[in-house]
Amino acid sequence: MVRGIIVLLLLFNSKNLWSQATDTALQRKIYNERIQKTRIADVYIPMNTNDAMNELLRLSDSVAREKIKTTKEDTIASKLHFSLGRWMQINWGFDEGSRLSHYYRTKGVTYTDDMIDLLIRSFYRTIVKQPLEEEKLIQKYIDLRKQENIEKKKKAKVVQTITRTKKPHNE
Repeated sequence: MVRGIIVLLLLFNSKNLWSQATDTALQRKIYNERIQKTRIADVYIPMNTNDAMNELLRLSDSVAREKIKTTKEDTIASKLHFSLGRWMQINWGFDEGSRLSHYYRTKGVTYTDDMIDLLIRSFYRTIVKQPLEEEKLIQKYIDLRKQENIEKKKKAKVVQTITRTKKPHNE
């Protein structure tokens, strides 16, 4: 009886391990297909920041753009994050992968919220006719995440320290 239960558990666990490997391969396949597409769910997916700015200009009306001109960049980035930003996240496929999110990932921007912030700040700069300075923005997000990681490691607790002694090799 106990042997039967152990065998069933082993079979169940091996199926789960196979399933996870298959799921990962399937996810990678879907991602690789998505990053090649110019449209997802009938929505045009920009290929880079400049293309995204052209698309946002096309989709937005002049009244909204005029309102943006009268506000500071940090305020716009904060206020539009959960409206325009979420629209971009969902429609431009940042979480599931798209050619735009892949563009940023290859540049080192891997967090969805950083992609959103970068695009909103770039849109603001486009509207007020300031240089985008894309590389500086990208470096800002990379540095921010590195610093967060350093701070996280500083605050981490050591659970247990194990010291191993190396046995002499017998010849």
